[in-house]
Amino acid sequence: MGMWFWRCRHRSRVCCGGDFGPRTGQGGGASGSLAPAPSCRPWGSPWARLVLLTALAVIGYGILDTYLRTPTVSWKNWFQALEGVNETVIELITQDEVATYIPPTVVPPSRWVRYSRQWHGYQLPVITCQPLGRFGNVMGEYATLYALRKMYNASVVVSPAMSSQLNKTFPGLSLPLHPGPFQRELWRPVGKVGALYNYALVEVAATGLLGPHLFVMTDYAFEIQLFKVYKEELKREFTFSDKMQSEVRNYLQGVVRKYERQPRSDNATSPSLTTAPPVFVGFHIRRTDYVKHAKKMFGAKLPEEKYFKRALNYYRKRFPNKVVFIAASDDMVFIQSRLKSEKDVYYAPGKSPSFDMALLSSCNHSIVTMGSFGFWTGYLAGGEVVYPDVKLHSDYRFSKSMFERVRLENFTPLPAD
Repeated sequence: MGMWFWRCRHRSRVCCGGDFGPRTGQGGGASGSLAPAPSCRPWGSPWARLVLLTALAVIGYGILDTYLRTPTVSWKNWFQALEGVNETVIELITQDEVATYIPPTVVPPSRWVRYSRQWHGYQLPVITCQPLGRFGNVMGEYATLYALRKMYNASVVVSPAMSSQLNKTFPGLSLPLHPGPFQRELWRPVGKVGALYNYALVEVAATGLLGPHLFVMTDYAFEIQLFKVYKEELKREFTFSDKMQSEVRNYLQGVVRKYERQPRSDNATSPSLTTAPPVFVGFHIRRTDYVKHAKKMFGAKLPEEKYFKRALNYYRKRFPNKVVFIAASDDMVFIQSRLKSEKDVYYAPGKSPSFDMALLSSCNHSIVTMGSFGFWTGYLAGGEVVYPDVKLHSDYRFSKSMFERVRLENFTPLPAD
């Protein structure tokens, strides 16, 4: 009782500035009587009561809406379907020892739910994505939509925002476009579950277990573990426009002409021509805002000169006297200052991110640092991809542990320091 009284006195002092209210007696002594302070009754105001009633109405509508629109799936089946969802999806991949890699589905087909209801001719549920991040991230979000459609036979559409960022560069994208204007309020967000890169709930939505609704992927949904089995299909999806491919060919032909006039060995005294074409290695170096982002999110330092030299020498040893490096970055001043002594390095003209992507992915092999843009340059190029084994304080999507889990055998780690 004493503890209860002390808490009430404390709350009164904090909220009302006194012990339950002013005393009516003189001098504030023991003879004074207690009177409730009107200011201590939070819902005494008509406006406060209106706010409370409005909040209760909104909550009640949400509960009623959920009850009426939830699919007829028993609670037992629901919890069985979601069992293990809080496990990171990538951890499931390590359990698959089959030589032919097939990404495991979070929910087995026997538990999928299908509906007759449609939206603009698409069977519900329908999934889209409001793109977040830069060009490489948006490509990853599109690839995730593509994989969901293939894995779960799900209805997916490309939002106008995503289309505006990708279709000019990749005119052959096959996923259907969102019909008409995009109304964000009609779409239910679905994103990460607990772990940094656990988007299992997105896959649960694709199975129909979250109901016949419209779902929009959030939280930079980039499910790299789903891509491998669809690699050749994704490379066809991300086919650059004819105009851009022509510009890339012209640039590389100019590099070849310069290469042919260069001596092939250190002791050569005059230029010598060669009929063998050079081996092109694309080299992407991510900088600018990623310097702070990598440190803040992952405790990582972006690799610099030591890694650059190590990666260049790796390919020089593999292809002696016949390798050419094409370097691109979001900070060309930085890389030109760091690579100015490297005579076999040529710099991208820096026309646009999409041109840099087309140029680097047209090379035979790749060197990358960190970030989604570099990942896609190597993934689309298709040859060997050298990347830095960076020291990390938390999980990172483009790290050695991740690449090994998703079995990207052509990705080769080199020490970053």
